[in-house]
Amino acid sequence: PCLAMADPRLKNTEVILEGNVYDLEAFSKVHPGGPDALRVFGGSDATVHYYMLHQHLKLREKALEPYKLRPADPPQGTQAAQGFSAFVLNTEAFQDLKKRVKQAIPYQFATWEWYVKATCLFALTVYVEWTVIESGPTVLKGLVLGCLMAFIGLAVQHDANHGAVSPHGWVNRMWGYTQDWIGGSGLLWRHHHVLMHHAETNVEGDDPDHSGEIVRFNRLTTWRGHHKWQAMYTWALLPLLPINWHFMEFFDLVNMVHMGRPISKMASSSATIALCLRMCFFIRFYAIPLYYYPSLFTVFYQFIVLCAGGMYLGVNFVISHNFEGVKTVLSSPDRSQHKKRDWAFEQVETSSTVGGRVLGFFHGGLNYQIEHHLFPRISHVHYHKLQPVVRQWCSEHGLAYAYFPTLTENIAATYRHLNTLGQPDSKVKAG
Repeated sequence: PCLAMADPRLKNTEVILEGNVYDLEAFSKVHPGGPDALRVFGGSDATVHYYMLHQHLKLREKALEPYKLRPADPPQGTQAAQGFSAFVLNTEAFQDLKKRVKQAIPYQFATWEWYVKATCLFALTVYVEWTVIESGPTVLKGLVLGCLMAFIGLAVQHDANHGAVSPHGWVNRMWGYTQDWIGGSGLLWRHHHVLMHHAETNVEGDDPDHSGEIVRFNRLTTWRGHHKWQAMYTWALLPLLPINWHFMEFFDLVNMVHMGRPISKMASSSATIALCLRMCFFIRFYAIPLYYYPSLFTVFYQFIVLCAGGMYLGVNFVISHNFEGVKTVLSSPDRSQHKKRDWAFEQVETSSTVGGRVLGFFHGGLNYQIEHHLFPRISHVHYHKLQPVVRQWCSEHGLAYAYFPTLTENIAATYRHLNTLGQPDSKVKAG
């Protein structure tokens, strides 16, 4: 997608919080969560991210005062990358929810359950890849490896790259590299999901998961003839996602641009590491099996791995924010007419939750999308405890809490949503 470029008010080493510019490079050296967690925010207004990722009720101005540089100029554009916010931030309602959640979940990070699951998944992945070298590829091994890689993407790297595994930055960073192990990039993932998607969920033009022309996810996207078939072809495209992640994103790391938005120069060293890890992945996953078993069947096996993993991950992604009745934040392409609303309210009504704790075990808790989007830095092992607190709060504020008892119901609602938006005379309400 073609999204806005960087905020012209800032250097790559600066960040805006609550209307003031801070020296992010200097602060990153003393940041309790480590410097790596901050690098993707260089050159951006990170006010929404601050309140999204911290349990703080207010900006900790005293701690940040030594790093304050100047008041920020007004935004020079109408997109999030240029400093525009479509939301009201840090409201009393959200602060109240944070207090309730803190009471319900005093320790927000991973427990022994998470570490056992993460270790087992990683070990199983290594074992299956070794059996491929030892005795050759099979269709079953391809299916199993694809699912295991998807499980790592959902249940391991996801928590780690959100900083939800541990209060210690180095622990999150090490587990975050499991994204690179499965052929992705922890850096690009944080740039895409934390910097952009989570902060701007379902904002056309700002959320890369909600923008683009291949699939029409909202009514502000111009209708094209092929969209009338999107309720069917979308599912066929999902297995191909890893091909893009493995190969096209390699050039994003080289060019330091991802999803049409520059990656902060503060993350240059992280990009170098990511490129080295990507080359290691190419050798491990593609070259070595082909060296030992040079045949078209080996290529077919690799394709099966990609399709199995892509389908499992892709279905989870597409049903989370695209379903019958979902809210789209913007009602008009003219953002000057947009009426801002509580960021937390919008997170609730642009997401859905499906199933319960059993599904959450395999989905890395990402079936609890409403809870996850409100509190992405809480480990997924706690989401089943978080759900009743969030549902009660939603009820008190009259918010639509989209819950599907089963995956099939959620998938069916997504199919109907895509089918409706695939029609040229779509009359979908923007909320």
